[in-house]
Amino acid sequence: MHVDNKTKSSKTKRSSNAHDRLLEVGVDVFGKHGFDAATTRMIAKKAGVNIAAIPYYFNGKEGLYHKVVGYIAGKLESQVKSTLVEIEERVAEGNLNGEEALVLLEKLLEKLINFMVGSPEAPRFARIVLREQLYPSSAYDILFYRIMAPMINAVSKMIATATGAMPSRAVSLCALTLIGQVIVFRVARETTVRALGLKGYSSDETAEIRRVILEQTRSMIEAMSRTG
Repeated sequence: MHVDNKTKSSKTKRSSNAHDRLLEVGVDVFGKHGFDAATTRMIAKKAGVNIAAIPYYFNGKEGLYHKVVGYIAGKLESQVKSTLVEIEERVAEGNLNGEEALVLLEKLLEKLINFMVGSPEAPRFARIVLREQLYPSSAYDILFYRIMAPMINAVSKMIATATGAMPSRAVSLCALTLIGQVIVFRVARETTVRALGLKGYSSDETAEIRRVILEQTRSMIEAMSRTG
């Protein structure tokens, strides 16, 4: 039987749409209900696809969840990857000075702020990321090795270079502190909005948060440089 190219293209498009819809809906359903309470029927119904599409594309519920976490990691990765690569290249060159390291650190944090605080996607992703922090599953390795570990490593290197400190556990703790000051505005959004009377978060509010975080970062690095 002859199947023309137009028919093949139509089937491929429908398959791609079903796969992508399941990922998008999975972000919302797993984020709202958690892995255990979310059901494949719930996800398939909301995505508007046959429930058989989940085992077909993802080999079941756990496979879908892992792909959803990978999808989130990919979105986060796309925001910071170019700066992470730039940092690695500059470190490899061996001629990075303290001020240049601080500028690169600020650039990386700014990208994280713009996405985690200012992006409309962030609230959807944050629910799953927070659940994985509180109740880590086997999928947490995806977030850790693709996002968290590279971020901590890059920030630690920039702190060490900017302050003249040797890489150490203390430097890594400082790196986590700097990253944490961004994350808190997402995980504690409701507290921030109520305490400060914010809209949560407009472009102006995001800019204000970004300014304060970068000022705090520079002050911390300068203080560490003076003490040694």
